[in-house]
Amino acid sequence: MLKLSKKFCGHNKSLSFASNVASYSDTIEVHNGRGNLKDFDEIPGPKSYPVVGTLYKYMPYIGDYNVEALDKNAWLNYRRYGNLVREAPGVNLLHVYDPEDIETVFRQDHRYPARRSHVAMYHYRTNKPHVYNTGGLLSTNGPEWWRLRSTFQKNFTSPQSVKNHIESTDSIVTEFVQWLKQINITHNEDFLPYLNRLNLEVIGTVAFNERFNSFSSEEQDLNSRSSKTIAAAFGSNSGIMKLDKGFMWKLFKTPLYKQLADSQEYLEKMSTEILLERVHFFKHADNNDVSLLGSFLQQPNLDLKDVVGMMVDILMAAIDTTAYTTSFALYHISRNPEVQQKMFDEILQLLPTKDTRISSEIVSKAVYVRSCIKESLRLNPVSIGVGRLTQKEFILRDYLIPKGTVIVTQNMVSSRLQQYVKDPLEFKPERWLRGSTSYENIHPFLSLPFGFGPRSCIARRLAEQNICIILIRLIREYNLKWMGGELGVQTLLINKPDKPVSLSFTPRNL
Repeated sequence: MLKLSKKFCGHNKSLSFASNVASYSDTIEVHNGRGNLKDFDEIPGPKSYPVVGTLYKYMPYIGDYNVEALDKNAWLNYRRYGNLVREAPGVNLLHVYDPEDIETVFRQDHRYPARRSHVAMYHYRTNKPHVYNTGGLLSTNGPEWWRLRSTFQKNFTSPQSVKNHIESTDSIVTEFVQWLKQINITHNEDFLPYLNRLNLEVIGTVAFNERFNSFSSEEQDLNSRSSKTIAAAFGSNSGIMKLDKGFMWKLFKTPLYKQLADSQEYLEKMSTEILLERVHFFKHADNNDVSLLGSFLQQPNLDLKDVVGMMVDILMAAIDTTAYTTSFALYHISRNPEVQQKMFDEILQLLPTKDTRISSEIVSKAVYVRSCIKESLRLNPVSIGVGRLTQKEFILRDYLIPKGTVIVTQNMVSSRLQQYVKDPLEFKPERWLRGSTSYENIHPFLSLPFGFGPRSCIARRLAEQNICIILIRLIREYNLKWMGGELGVQTLLINKPDKPVSLSFTPRNL
């Protein structure tokens, strides 16, 4: 995990002055006259060379950066260069740390916010027009992205639509807890693969009204459908960052690109099978079906290729992301007995018996549980930050940021700096509770675990609800204790635990 000493945390306090903000028209006026504006190339950063730019920093034996440890790279950049850091790994790249500057960046958002991500996946999908209409929600930009987003988000973001899935989610999580009892899980096993199976089962039901039977003995086989789906989701996600920074895959199919293509092919094959079965039997509307797929099939401006793309995106985004986020939450909770006790006290009031069903009212009253999720996401967000591709030039701290610049907001590092959070490395859920003596008025652009604006995570409400239900059920059933070492992150597009998730599970008698 990223460690910051008190000395480091106090560094650069003098740099936390307010950002210089200008409207686009002001930018052009000043740009034409130059005034005191500085060029983008004057922003501090590692030395850039012709052809390779700053890619040498990521090369084995030569560079001191690691593409799978972007949090540590970001910390090094901050220590060396300050609140704005320029890189040139084939594109103009700007790292932004101060939350005031991060807000300035997002206030420049176009009607269709753009980002440079999933480049290889976009290439793969747009070269298969018989399967996909677009590169999908994750990689597409512009009006076509908005067509997909505006159509699909109706059933993802509506609070009532999300609440409709509480009963089925709780049923599956309860089944999962029973499975853990049967196999008598111990701390010698990595808990992450179990969470992967749980989240596949939840998203299969919520999204497709499809059970994968992931907890059965037959499905533990590596060649089973659930095992292959989990592996394909990981295979799709794990190479995205390296492929985004590389270019050799554009010339020939590198091993990493082949892994991505093979993984995508399996997910699209499995999604197509589920979809065609549903279409075949979908002669009349099923009023009892509240799955996302059921709602997709009733949208008039979508065809089956759009739906296949969204189904693949859901599997890519839902399994690993929720499993990793839950792992980090369990890590922090199990290392802080006082926090876990407060959680249990709240949960016991809401669930007097273990077989009490979780309702939307219970989820809304689980205030402390939800503050624990927020605090875990502050320390260990889904990714290191949020990406944007600028669609106009603008001024940031007296620098002219050109159109076409890739910006990465470094929220994970900033959320661990003392000038923005008190005792930043402590896990303190109370800092999010209004009325608590430990409550902090944290800058709204400091912690953005699900992104910002119309390009934010489409399934945010659903993900938070699922994690809340999982934590309620596990803490109601077990007293958890962390048995491993310090848990850091492996940055594979999304932040993955870099060590086994080692937990002891002591059953509660209440």
